[in-house]
Amino acid sequence: SIHSLGIDNFDDYRSKLIEEIYQERDEDPIGRKISNCGGWQSNQITIQKDRSELLKEIIRNSVSKLPILEGVYASVEGWKNINEPGNFNVKHNHPRSDLSGVFWIKAPKNSGSIVFHSPEMFNRFQELDSYEDDFCYNSNCYMTHDFVPHEGRILIFPASLEHHVEENKSNEDRISYSFNLVLKHEK
Repeated sequence: SIHSLGIDNFDDYRSKLIEEIYQERDEDPIGRKISNCGGWQSNQITIQKDRSELLKEIIRNSVSKLPILEGVYASVEGWKNINEPGNFNVKHNHPRSDLSGVFWIKAPKNSGSIVFHSPEMFNRFQELDSYEDDFCYNSNCYMTHDFVPHEGRILIFPASLEHHVEENKSNEDRISYSFNLVLKHEK
């Protein structure tokens, strides 16, 4: 399942989050390189250690809305992303995690969709490639599915689901917070 969550009153928080992320990049301009081709990515840290109280509150509140059983809690680690025009992320997944997510903070038009690849693409390629367009549309039967980024929206998806982020073709930065969740049962 892919969970889509909206942040209430996001416009009240947007500018502060953007300012905090640019400040963090100014303090660590190199960042890290994982799946990003260009752009800047902060180091991955637990949500408890993130210095942005606002970001912590947004992520904790959003994760608490997931339909998770009583007695199961989610450990969250995340990183910030600034993708300048021309930047993108290659196809990847998130090992050692149960769920992954992205929170779009700044997402100009044409700044690059996240594209999920069907886990059945290899096994069912011939079949999926043989259907008529009407059938694919009506049954949502595609090899890939893309989500256009929307500011103030969080997507949470299975960490094993391969995905990539298209090139930022806008004239502005795309800013997001990505995170992984490990689900743990209390004993």
